[in-house]
Amino acid sequence: FFALRMKEFILAGDVGGTNSRFTLYEADSIEISSKMAKTSYVFRKTYQNEDVLEFISLLKLFLKESDTEENPPISACLAIAGPVFENKVTMSNRNWFIDGNQIATELGIKKLELINDFVASGYGLLTLDLTSQSEIEVIQNGKISVGGPIACIGSGTGLGETYLTSSTEKVEYEAFPTEGGHSPFAPCSELEYELTEFIKKSLNIERVSVERVVSGIGLVTVYQFLSEKYNEKIEPLVHNSIMTAGDMKAKIIAEGATVKDSLCEQAIEIWAKHYGAEAGSCCLKFYPRGGLYLAGGMTPKLIDWIRGKDSPFMKGFRNQGRVSYMLDDIPVYAVMECDIGQRGACYLASKLYN
Repeated sequence: FFALRMKEFILAGDVGGTNSRFTLYEADSIEISSKMAKTSYVFRKTYQNEDVLEFISLLKLFLKESDTEENPPISACLAIAGPVFENKVTMSNRNWFIDGNQIATELGIKKLELINDFVASGYGLLTLDLTSQSEIEVIQNGKISVGGPIACIGSGTGLGETYLTSSTEKVEYEAFPTEGGHSPFAPCSELEYELTEFIKKSLNIERVSVERVVSGIGLVTVYQFLSEKYNEKIEPLVHNSIMTAGDMKAKIIAEGATVKDSLCEQAIEIWAKHYGAEAGSCCLKFYPRGGLYLAGGMTPKLIDWIRGKDSPFMKGFRNQGRVSYMLDDIPVYAVMECDIGQRGACYLASKLYN
């Protein structure tokens, strides 16, 4: 590996609530372009975050396994699920505090920048091939406006949102961080009002955000509410599997949703309806004539509840009152790739290198 150590590398990372994904690239192999395709990498690894006390231990393990401890990356960009200030972040759904400058000093990385994970996803959108069904599924055809604003919402462990704009002076898009997933949850039925009160009581809070429902963590909360309200509908084997699945509870619920009239199916329908409703709200706020993108790990896995004009997602999406018609011309795409955060982080890491 001596020849490998003499090369210069850049590191891209996508750190969510459940998984941390790292990719190592040769610095001179990356095209500096927002339209870059997937670039060949030197080493890639995904780690589960559960039971990991400190984030830096995962990064140290990655450098060891990639044989770059003695020749660390020149630059790195880590996309983190949480609000980033002064290159520091306290993660929204994981008890980690991450200091980018401290990590850079300890590991010998010359330039390391932390960015919000959905800002990275925003830049990653620009690398997608809209003609590729493996990367994109069209949920709603619309009239795309070249250079128009782009919005992105993604349900994963949490709920992320970002938007991108361009101008005549600057053709390339720029992505901006938001914490839109923490907007208030809007119940639309008596059952959903009961759900809201259940969440308040369970978490000892006075306000419920949409992320408390439209996320992997939220899906588990919805299932727990339904299992208490409709105790007679509990399927013991499925219920026990969910309750003992740790960070994988949402995955078990999704698998159980294929059973008609089950609590799992009902929980997914509530998730999908409010995912659509919040996506519709994004459209009203940003009017993204450049497209609305549905990202996050849950989107491709639960696409059957999103696609189709009569899906729970689309019913929630179109239910925007007297301005519902404004959403008819907005293109809506489901992102079927889970690596757009890494793509965006790679793009920004390459900028740092240069």
